[in-house]
Amino acid sequence: MKPDVSFVVIEFHSIDDIARCIHSIRSAVSGLSYEIIVSSNSCYGPERQREIAESFPDARWVFNERNGGFAYGMNRGLQHAAGRYLVIMNPDVKINRGLADMVRFMDSNSDIGAAAPRIVSEEGDVQDSCRPYVSVAGFIGRLIRRTVRNTSAVLSHSFDYSLIQTVDWVIGAFIMVRRDAYGRTGGLDEHYFMYAEDLDWCTRIRAAGYEVVYNPSMEITYKGSRAARRSKKYARIFLKSHMHYWRKFGFFFGYPRRRNLEWGRCVPTNLKTTGQ
Repeated sequence: MKPDVSFVVIEFHSIDDIARCIHSIRSAVSGLSYEIIVSSNSCYGPERQREIAESFPDARWVFNERNGGFAYGMNRGLQHAAGRYLVIMNPDVKINRGLADMVRFMDSNSDIGAAAPRIVSEEGDVQDSCRPYVSVAGFIGRLIRRTVRNTSAVLSHSFDYSLIQTVDWVIGAFIMVRRDAYGRTGGLDEHYFMYAEDLDWCTRIRAAGYEVVYNPSMEITYKGSRAARRSKKYARIFLKSHMHYWRKFGFFFGYPRRRNLEWGRCVPTNLKTTGQ
C-alpha cells in the first residue's frame, strides 16, 4: 500500500541537520505510514555516498549529479515518492505537533492542493510563513517594512495567525501537497535555483483548481537563513528568481485569485507575535 506521507528532504552538506530532521519525523508520525527520501545536492563521491546511505538505513537517498538548486533537488526526490501526500521539507525543520491533524484536514478537504503549518523560531516567535502574492509593488513595500521595523519576520497586523484559512502562498520550508496537485503541476519549476520556487508552485497549484491553506493546528520550528539580506550573491539570485516569477505571472497583477475560506481558529498556548 502507498504510504500516507512521503517526506522529501533536501540536503546540501547538512548531514547533522538530516539526522535531527529524521528523528523529528519519526517522533511525529504516530498512526501514519510514511517514507523519508533525502535528495542530496552535495555531489559526494561514491564511497561517501555508501557511508551516508548505510548510516541512515530507514531513509532512501537520492544522490544528484550536480547542485542544481532547491527545485532541482526536490523534484529528483519527488520522482521517487509514493505517498498520498508529498511533503517538501528543509533539513533544519523540527516538527512540534499536529502532523496527523494536517493529514486528516487534507483528507476531509479534497479541494486543498497544498497546506503548510504555523512556523515558529526556536524562541517561539511566529514567522511570516504565509504571504500575499509578490507583485513588484508588494516586493518593494516588504523591503521597506523590513528596513523600518528592523525585524526578520514581517507579520501582518490584518492576518490572524491562529486561524485555519486560505492564503496566496506558503514558504517551502514545509509544504504538504496532494498527489493529484503534484501530478497536475509537475512539481517545482527548476528555472529557479533558489527563492520564489515555492511562490511559483503555490500559484500553479491554485491555477490548477486547488486551494492553498495555512493550518496552524500543525506547528514546526524553523527560521530561515535570510542569506539574501547579508550577501550580494544571494541578493542577486533572489531578485533573478522574482524576475522569472513576474515574467511568468505578471509584474503587478493577474495572479489566480483565491477563495477566502476559513475552517476555524486554532489558538496554541505559546502564541507569540513579537516579530510584528
